[in-house]
Parts: sequence; structure tokens; C-alpha cells
Amino acid sequence: MMGINGYQYIDDNYQSMISGKVLPWTQDLLEVDVWGEWDITLRDFVILDRYGNEFARVNLTPMNPDPEYTCGINYQRLKELIIAARSR
Repeated sequence: MMGINGYQYIDDNYQSMISGKVLPWTQDLLEVDVWGEWDITLRDFVILDRYGNEFARVNLTPMNPDPEYTCGINYQRLKELIIAARSR
């Protein structure tokens, strides 16, 4: 797993996204435009299968994965998608 900060947010304070975290956090650049190539919306969580193909896309704004939120239903659903992508 890794995060990719959109180039349009390069000047925003993203320290809270990386401080004390272990997942890689990268920066998209205008000349690369990963967000544009993948048609990413802010807070999209893209799950790839073992071949690098998009398996699922979930926007974390309406589907908060915090286990304390919605009694863990969203967390469980996201976990199930990640596991399912491994076997595809």
C-alpha cells in the first residue's frame, strides 16, 4: 500500500498524513499526472489485483474505514475487497 498526493495539493500541509506512519507517501507531479491517468478523486482508495489491474475503487470520504465508525462495517468491507483482490 502507498499514498500518492495529487500535484494540485503539493503546497498543502500533508504532515499529518505521514507523521508517525509506516506506509509510503509519494508526490504526483504535473509532468507525470498519475491522478489524471487513473482518474483519481480526492480520497480514492484503489485496490489492484496481483497483475496490477484495478480490482476495486472506494472513496474513503463516504466510506470511512475507521473500525469505530459504522460498527466496523466499512472496515470489514474494505478488508474483504483487499483479500478478494489477492485471489483474483
